Amino acid sequence: MEPERMEELTPEACWAVLTEQSVGRLAYVLDGEVNIVPISHAVRDQQIVFETGQGSKLLAIDEQGTVAYEVDAITDQESVSVVVRGFATALEGDEAEAAASGIHPWIEGDQPEVMAIVPSAVTGRRYRHSRG
Repeated sequence: MEPERMEELTPEACWAVLTEQSVGRLAYVLDGEVNIVPISHAVRDQQIVFETGQGSKLLAIDEQGTVAYEVDAITDQESVSVVVRGFATALEGDEAEAAASGIHPWIEGDQPEVMAIVPSAVTGRRYRHSRG
């Protein structure tokens, strides 16, 4: 019998993947359209932390706040996907400074806002490949 090729990840395994990876995709709704953008992140206190400048992400978060975030890890043997659903909130002062350490934004320059995704759900799956 062939071994199971897909498995649901435990919450602990999901957070391990989120911590190991530093880039994912943020999904948000703005003006009735779904947008997905790549961002760099860090994990702090079981929240996803990222920096952003003024633009559509902040506008959408101000309007709605609900977001999704996906991270993938892919090797020859397996693919892992983790999705975080929740709401994004701005961090300020010392909390923002501490949370942002270790984040490397895609675009250098002023990133005036430090945001945290506060999860309402964290799910993940591991897919085993039989390549070769």
